[in-house]
Formats: sequence, C-alpha cells, structure tokens
Amino acid sequence: MANLQSAFGFRHIGFLSGYAPDYQQQTRLLQSTNTTKIFNGDPVVKSGATNYIVQGSSTTILEGIFVGCTYQAVGGSTTWSPYWVGAAAADAIGYLINAPGALFLAAALNTAIVTANIGANIGYNIGTGSTVGGGFSGATLDQSTINTTNTLPFQIVSLYQGIGNGSDPLTAYNWAVVTFNNQRFRTLT
Repeated sequence: MANLQSAFGFRHIGFLSGYAPDYQQQTRLLQSTNTTKIFNGDPVVKSGATNYIVQGSSTTILEGIFVGCTYQAVGGSTTWSPYWVGAAAADAIGYLINAPGALFLAAALNTAIVTANIGANIGYNIGTGSTVGGGFSGATLDQSTINTTNTLPFQIVSLYQGIGNGSDPLTAYNWAVVTFNNQRFRTLT
C-alpha cells in the first residue's frame, strides 16, 4: 500500500542501544519578541551568540527537538503550551529533548528513503506546523540531502517497521528512524 503524506515532526521513540534512557527534558529560553511559532517536534537551534532557541534550519548545529513551553501570556498568567505561540509578556521557557542517543521517527518529505540509505546522514525541511490539537510540527526528513556529509543534523538508523502508513519503503513519504548527528552534545560523525 502506498504511503500517504503525513508530516508530524520528529517524534521521540526511544534510545540507541547502549545509551542509558534519559527522559528528562532540557530547558532553554525563548525570546518574548520571537514571533516565529515553534511546534512540538520541530528541531531547534541556538539563536546566534544568545542563549535563546529558535526554530531550526538544516545548516546549524541542533540544540534538540522542541516539545513545549511555559510562557506568560500578554495580560495573563503563566501557561503551558505544546508549541511556542510567537509572543509573550516575558521570555519563556522552552523544553526540548537533546539526549545524544535519542531516537526519533519522522516522515520523508517526498521520495522514499530506502534501505541503502541506512547509516547515511540527512537534513530536514521545517514545513508548516499546526496550531490545532497538539501543535504538531510539519518538519520532515529531506531525502534530497542524504549524504555522508558530517554536518547534516541527523543520521538514518532504520526504516519504520510498523503496519500501515509510512511502512512501505518503496513509495514516497515513508517514515524513518533517525538519531542526532550534528547536535550540541554529538557533533560531526
């Protein structure tokens, strides 16, 4: 059965063999004036020389994968949100997964990621997230970037072995399991 296009960002699914499970989330600051939404499952990067994080770009060392934030709404109280809404009364606290051995499930942007790509490095496309429901990311794996280039942010570990959408390794939009390659605690492999 052909896969259906379904971007959902980077979904944490476990850890590489030999890595101790690390379920704690790290905190980073979100600048209150940052109007770009950051969705649950988006890769995030450090904003220049500051301590703030922003929605990622495929050419920068990752800080981690965004999983939500707490912020003070303009004229309101402190609120939890699964995504950064793009404005707040004060700097917010973003939560992210940045354990070096973390594994993530993500969908391919267009054509299939095939078995021969396992072990290669890959970039991503940030896509368009959704403010409906859980504020999920629209990020996907960009199979056009598959290479041995050590600056790419992710490494392909395996293809999705489940049943249903995303499991056909021969058609577009299949899903793959990736780990960090170029991330703050695990760079340039």
